[in-house]
Parts: sequence; C-alpha cells; structure tokens
Amino acid sequence: MKNALRMAGALVAVLLLVAIGALSLFLGRIVKAGVEAAGPRVLGVPVTLASATIVPWSGRGTLRGLVIGNPPGFRGPQAVRVGEISVTLEPSSLFSDTIVVESVAVRAPEIDLELGPGGSNLARLQKNAEAAAGGSAPAKAAPAAPAKKGKSLLIRDLAVTGGKVGLSAAALGGKDMSVALPDLRLTNLGGPGRSPAEAASQALREIASSAQRAGQAALQRAGAQALDRAAKDLAPKLQGFLKGLRR
Repeated sequence: MKNALRMAGALVAVLLLVAIGALSLFLGRIVKAGVEAAGPRVLGVPVTLASATIVPWSGRGTLRGLVIGNPPGFRGPQAVRVGEISVTLEPSSLFSDTIVVESVAVRAPEIDLELGPGGSNLARLQKNAEAAAGGSAPAKAAPAAPAKKGKSLLIRDLAVTGGKVGLSAAALGGKDMSVALPDLRLTNLGGPGRSPAEAASQALREIASSAQRAGQAALQRAGAQALDRAAKDLAPKLQGFLKGLRR
C-alpha cells in the first residue's frame, strides 16, 4: 500500500512538473508572438524574437535574440540586436488593467547608429513610437459606447548595460567605428492609463539620446584626430614655404 502511495505521489509530481513546463513553454510562445506582432506596429519596422521563457509562479522570464530592423532609407539590415533580456513582472497584474513589470535588464545590446542628412535611424524609430503612442491614446468617450481601452504597462526599473554603438556616417568617409554605450538606468516608464507604446517611446527616447551622444562624441574625437594628423603632415610643407619666402 505504501509503495502504491509513493508511486502515485511520484506520478503526480511528474505530471505537475510536466504541466508547469508546458505552461511555461505556452507562455513563452505567447510572449514571442506578442513581441513580433506589437513591435512592428509600434516601431514601424520588422521585429523578431528568437525565443522567450516565462516561469509563471515567479513572474521571471528571459527573452533571447531580439532584433529590431532598420527604417526604410537606411543601409543596415537592423538597428538594434540584443542577445538576452531578463524580465521580472507581477504575475497577478496580468489579470488587471495595468501590467506591472518590476525590472527589465537589457544586457550587451548592439546598436547600429546611422547618421544622414535627414537624421538618424534611431530618431526615426523614436518618432514612429511616439506616433504609435499618440494614436493609442484613449479616444473621447461617446455617449453610447466608449472605445474599449487596452491594457496599460508600467515598467518600474529598466537597466541597459554593456552596450555598444556601431557608428556609420558620411563624415567617416564610408568607414564604420564602434564606441561604448554608457550604462543606463530608467524608472517608472508608462503607468496606469498609459499604453505599452508610450512606455516603449519613453525608453527608446532615452536610449536613442544616449547612443547619439556617444556617437557625436566619437565623431568629434575622430575629427580632432584627423585635424591633428593633417596639421602634422602640413607642418613640414609650411616650414619649407616660409623658408622660401625668406630667401
């Protein structure tokens, strides 16, 4: 009898683990599909995610292989690549009007910043996100049937660490260069009554600004180095010219 009870208990445990694993896999697929569907609507470019893993009882998850495409008119195939993003959310908030994400850790993103006469690719993505956020603002209530509001999103803490900015600009003569992206910490993005597009717009604005500042500083350093090299090359010629004037 005891053996039978042990076997039954072990079987229940195995079935429970299988059910939890299946639920985690199911939730991961939902998140992956959601990112790949909502991303293009918000940013106006292709967005792909290799995989997502969500642990339902803890609210912890990992997104891997996020790629954000480049807007039309820019040469690179993508604007952003992220190997891994860790997320912690309040599971109970999934059933409320506002989904609460406690933390998002973006590790080692690779940002391809392209500068051109019409601005940068990141600025274009930011404008797309702002337009999507504006378009998703709650409509004025109609007397008969008010428009149904979607879920709001609150991100309490977002950290971006170990990133790199690949810089491509006409000023570099067709050459590319890479600089470090300063670590970034953002808090309380979005909130009740604010759509996921608004939270994304806030985050993208800060990340784009940081990347563009790093790119501009790199361009200034490159320009100063080019001027220094040019001055060194020109110095012997100037000396020869001045000697000729003294004769």
